Order: sequence, then C-alpha cells, then structure tokens
Amino acid sequence: MADQEKEKSQELGLIDITEILSDYLRIFRRMWAWVLIFTILGAGLSYVRARLQYQPVYTASATFTVNIQREQQGVADTGSASFFNNSTAEQMAKTFPYILTSGVLKRKVAKDMKVDAVPGSIKATVAENTNLLTISVTDQDAGRAYATLKSVEKNYPSISEVIVGKVNMEMLDETGIPAEPDNPKAFRKNAVKGAAAGLLLVMIWTGILVVTRRTVRKESDIHRWMNTRCLGTVLEVHEKRRSRSTTMRMILTDPKVEEKMQESFRIIRNKIEYNAQEYHMKTFLVTSALAGEGKSTVAVNLALSLAQAGQRVTLVDCDLRHPTDRQILGIEENGVGLREVLEHKAKLKECLMKAEDIGLDPDMRMIFLPGGKTISDGSDLLGTELMGRIIEKLEEISDFVILDSAPAGLLTDAVVLAQYADGAAFVVRKDFARVDYIMDGMEHLAESNIQIIGGILNGV
Repeated sequence: MADQEKEKSQELGLIDITEILSDYLRIFRRMWAWVLIFTILGAGLSYVRARLQYQPVYTASATFTVNIQREQQGVADTGSASFFNNSTAEQMAKTFPYILTSGVLKRKVAKDMKVDAVPGSIKATVAENTNLLTISVTDQDAGRAYATLKSVEKNYPSISEVIVGKVNMEMLDETGIPAEPDNPKAFRKNAVKGAAAGLLLVMIWTGILVVTRRTVRKESDIHRWMNTRCLGTVLEVHEKRRSRSTTMRMILTDPKVEEKMQESFRIIRNKIEYNAQEYHMKTFLVTSALAGEGKSTVAVNLALSLAQAGQRVTLVDCDLRHPTDRQILGIEENGVGLREVLEHKAKLKECLMKAEDIGLDPDMRMIFLPGGKTISDGSDLLGTELMGRIIEKLEEISDFVILDSAPAGLLTDAVVLAQYADGAAFVVRKDFARVDYIMDGMEHLAESNIQIIGGILNGV
C-alpha cells in the first residue's frame, strides 16, 4: 500500500513538472516579440559598447641571459657559477617590483624618454631554474611600448646593480614593435554575448511569470479558483483562411468545424438542460471577466447546439457596446436590433430573425435578436422596464433564452442583465485572464444574487 502511494505521488510530481514545462514553453512562445526585442537590443548595446570602449593594447618584450661579472680568481666551479647566475636572474626579477614601486626606474626611464611619466606598464619575469629574464612593456601605442622597452633595457641593469651586484645582460630575443594588439577586435563576439544575455533575461522573465501568474489553465482550476464546477471545455479548433479578408467563423453549423468541437458543446448543452429541468431555469446569461475570452462565440454555439437538439432557442446579443453575434453568424452588420427596440425606434417583431433569415436550416427552431447599432453605454437601456418585458415575451415563445452580455469584470451591463436571468455561465479563456480579475467579475454578478451554474473553459 505504501509503495502504491509512493508511486502515485511520484506520478503526480512528474505531471506537475510536465505541466510547468508546458506552461513555460507556451508563455515563452507567446512572448516571441519580447524575445526578438531583447535579443536585438542586447546584441546592439553590446556591440556599440564594445566599439566605444575598445582600446588596443600592445606588448613589447625582450628576453635576456643574466650573468654575474666577477674578476678571475682561479678555476671557477662551473656548476656553482651556473647556480649563482640562475639565482642572480631570480633575484633581479624579485627586485623589479620594488624598483618600480620605488619609482627609481620609472623616473630614470621618463628622463631618458624626455616625458613627464612613463606610459604603460612594465614587468619582469624569470623562467624557473634558469638565468633567463624577460622584460615586457604594455601600452596602448605599439611604438611607444617598444621605445619604453628599449629605455628599460638601457637603465635597468645600472639600478639593479646596487642590489644584486654588477651583472651582464645579453639579449636573446626581442619582439620589436608589436604588429598586432594583445586584445584583437571581437565586436561580433560581444554582440553574440549580448544577444545571449537578452535571451536569458526573457527566459528568466518567463519563469517568473510561470511561477507568479495565476490563471485558469485546466478544468480543475475552475473549481479551485472560482469555487464552481466546470460545465465543459471548448477544445481548440483550427480553420484555414483562404484570404485575409475572410472572417473565420467557428460555429457548429459550419461543415468545416471538427467533430471534437461539436462534442464539446454537446457536453455543455447537456449540463445546461439538466439545470433548466432540475432548477426550472429558462434564461441563461453568458459572460466573462474580460473582453477577448470568446464568450460571444460560446453563447452563439450554445444556442445553436440547443437548437440542434430540437429546443426552441432565442439568442439575444445584449452587448450593445460591442455586438459581435451578427459577425459570428455571418450576417450583414447593417440592421436594427435590441438597441432600437429599447429606444422605441423599432418594434420587437421587426428585429427578430428566424433560422432561415440567419442562413440556417428552417427546421431549426432558433430566433436571433441582434444588438443593433453600437452605443457607448448600454447599461441604462438594459436596466429599463421595457427590457424586462422583452425578456418575458421571449420566454413565452422559447424553451431557452441565451443572453450574450458584456464582460462582467469590466462593465455593469452583466450585473444589470442578471436580474432577468435564472442562471449564469462564466466563460474563461485558457491562460488568459488573471484569477483576481475573474473573481472580481464573479463578485459583481454575485451582488445580483444570480446563480452561477458553472464555468466554461475556452481553449479556442
């Protein structure tokens, strides 16, 4: 039993990691524009900075053998003489930093070169267990570095003689005037590093979003964050466009729509029908927290699905600020609708469109009331007594009335319409609106005491 629980916990951990990686990749792909901007910006800044800060550095060096100069006093011990010469070279290298620090050599070289201060840097190194001493001068000017080296060669022995005795320095090798800088130009390399840094910054940013950004990503999140059940998930459906001017219509009556979308709305329809029968509901409000979550597409297809099942359905586009149901159904934009009825500019019968008027099968018992011309603020019209009477008339001729409302998290229209509806379905687009925005929209609806029957996860 313990082994099974352990295996189950390991599987859940693996699922969590997989979901995190999947969320990371999805958000990272969504941020492609930022990836491009930061990569180009990083590469450009690094390239410009490298060019502005670039200063060539040249090193001129010379290698010498160091030998002690002493008077002839019998036969010399060759081995001891060699050891003493090696020690002399090492001693000269050790005294070099002191001589430089004290400024004795620099002053003498500066005087010799007729300058106020020695340009560049000077150092000396000795090969281990040898009498080879290398003096090098580094400067931003190749000719000046070589001139400084020649002056050091000339003046260094006389200064070190005070410490290690009289020595003889014989040159073995010299670079001459350096032809190439020690730090060659690497502007492209710097640009690549900058681009990599920009890409890394976006990757870190994406990771922070994955960890901190709370959105609804799966059906269980609806119950977790919204404290309501999930009525169903609208699966992602792709449809190729023949041209840019062609509007993509994702409605159930379109023969191009895949079966999985039909099945998605059948599941949602069954739950709506259950609520209608169990709790004596007839009018349903469809809304969302923010614009762009697909609530109008869901409302239209829910009405179509109910009509396909033989129900008498009336779809009302109550989003007077941005009515889109006409476009989704493929109907011409011009025409009167709910707004004109509420303003007493048209009669209700004149605005109702039957199935054949919408281009649907005449046997489908569906009626559509479009929104009409747009208005900046439709809440005042929707809150009138006339709106209540319109809903009552539609309920008399329908089994279901679907009210497509403006987003509840942004506007008061949904709250006003809630007084006419028996229940509300809250559409949530997958990984779109933040949880706090969704909760704000649901709280606004809760103030009207409407029953929220569940959420619909829109993955389209």
